[in-house]
Amino acid sequence: MAYTTYDTYGSQFGYPLSHSLSHGAPAYGIHPTEYGYQDPIYAGAYGETYPQGAYPVYTAQRTVSQYGRAYDDLDLRDPYYADRHYSASQMRRRRSSMSRSLSRMGRPMLDGYRRMSSSVIKFKRKGGFRSGITLGEAMSDAHLTNNYDYSVYDLNADGRGRIILKVKWTGYNSMTYEIPVDTYDGRVELQTIARRIARACVHFLQPPDGQFTILAAFVLRTPKELKLISLGTGSKCLPAARLPLSGDALHDSHAEVLARRGAIRWFLEEIGRCCSASADYVSPWITRDDDGIFSLRDDVVLDMYISTVPCGDASTRFLASFQDPDMAALKDSSRPSEVTPNATSRGRDNYSLYGVMRTKPGRADSPPTLSMSCSDKIASWNVLGIQGALASHLLRPVYITRIIMGEVESSKRETVEADCARALYARLRSIAGIKPPYRLNEPSIVFTSVPFAHSRFCMGPSVVSGCNDSLCFISDSPRESEVLINGFRRGVPPKRQHMSKFRPALSKLSLYALYAEIAERAGIPVAQCETYHLAKCAASGYQTAKKALKGPGGPFEGWVTSGEKWERFDLSGSLIGEDGPCR
Repeated sequence: MAYTTYDTYGSQFGYPLSHSLSHGAPAYGIHPTEYGYQDPIYAGAYGETYPQGAYPVYTAQRTVSQYGRAYDDLDLRDPYYADRHYSASQMRRRRSSMSRSLSRMGRPMLDGYRRMSSSVIKFKRKGGFRSGITLGEAMSDAHLTNNYDYSVYDLNADGRGRIILKVKWTGYNSMTYEIPVDTYDGRVELQTIARRIARACVHFLQPPDGQFTILAAFVLRTPKELKLISLGTGSKCLPAARLPLSGDALHDSHAEVLARRGAIRWFLEEIGRCCSASADYVSPWITRDDDGIFSLRDDVVLDMYISTVPCGDASTRFLASFQDPDMAALKDSSRPSEVTPNATSRGRDNYSLYGVMRTKPGRADSPPTLSMSCSDKIASWNVLGIQGALASHLLRPVYITRIIMGEVESSKRETVEADCARALYARLRSIAGIKPPYRLNEPSIVFTSVPFAHSRFCMGPSVVSGCNDSLCFISDSPRESEVLINGFRRGVPPKRQHMSKFRPALSKLSLYALYAEIAERAGIPVAQCETYHLAKCAASGYQTAKKALKGPGGPFEGWVTSGEKWERFDLSGSLIGEDGPCR
């Protein structure tokens, strides 16, 4: 893809300046695998599954008109160029101490148009130790000590003063960019080139316009302070036929599920910080009780935000209200007098039934999955807590105090509140056999009028699809954010997806390894279990409450689960044979 619309500005800044005609805000200012998207455009709505082919479904040749914001290498209004005046004394050669990979470009043997050479430019990862700079540093004017060491010829520029850049990344079709090269007294400013190349790379990674997503987050709250601990976007889940056996990929990438798994990781890491021998850290959010188990401080509560009504039973009438009149009348029909306790409906089938468990996805033409709807999962958290079985060894149950939802107009709020109350806790009031510290939690349901800019409703009726990507953010974590596709980290080649350093931070295997590390650091005795499945089964109090909820006679007796088959892996990810009686 070539950008040929550049003008030359003469003496405005005292030197020639090539400028893109697209004057919009710059493309994402940071690389998604470094900091997370600055303004995300993510996944689809209510449970469509991943496509079977490689992501994304871009054609080999993309044009700038396919994007809401064009690739913008420079902007006259950008302070990057403010007050810049260069003199001959500044055009001196310096020894490189940074970004050597940017400067390793050999002299070409090319025709007049200069086809692409075999030179490779690599940006380092955030926090990496090798020499070089990150995409974010390149776009924020990182200082390069060899800034004026090269001429146009050294950089393989063609007769028009441009270099040809081919960008490749696993999971994407490659794209070709033309990058203008500015010179000052015959020398090239590498900082400008680095910035333009970085912006081309980030533009290459942008999803196209017309894609929407759902966002969810968990926030700790005190009377004086708020703390965002996790955030997730997405609405995809893997079909049953593609579930990994070794726990190194996410089965369910719905926003609510990712945010909850991010919260689990945050709590485990916060316990680790409290137990660190190298720092005298006192957490303002959790405290250690006399028995060595952690819990929330008395003045701390947990809030959950969801940008729309969660899929499943809670959104039954809400979604029906947006159908055509005949379809809405069908889906909003009267509720039956009795529902079978173990009834589980697939997706959006039988919308006349209320209080029924549902599986994802919502679309009938999608492959079946073993993932329950977000309404059902949030309801289970209101009995078991969001911390899960593993973290319950170290942390008392953590319950949601308030659920904040967006995208519900005032006229529908009373109906949606009633549906959410039924779906998220009221249908569980028949539960029996749970013992302290477990209980049935009944969070308040509140609504916000603040829109989520990348929701389906905000983006309008022309939006027909969701992005396959999911963003995960965990506050204070060594790797705060990552982008997922098909349950794996985006951009990781298939042959490396099973390597520990490339695993998603929220996968079962990653959380299992973190749990084992934190339990040892905290000095909390836990059973030495051979597999992930047995480690979960060893949480006896949690399993008792889970049996009361999902076992025979429980309100969620018909709960669909992936089961032991997908949990027979050890800390290294190796599969172990048949184990344990726990189901």
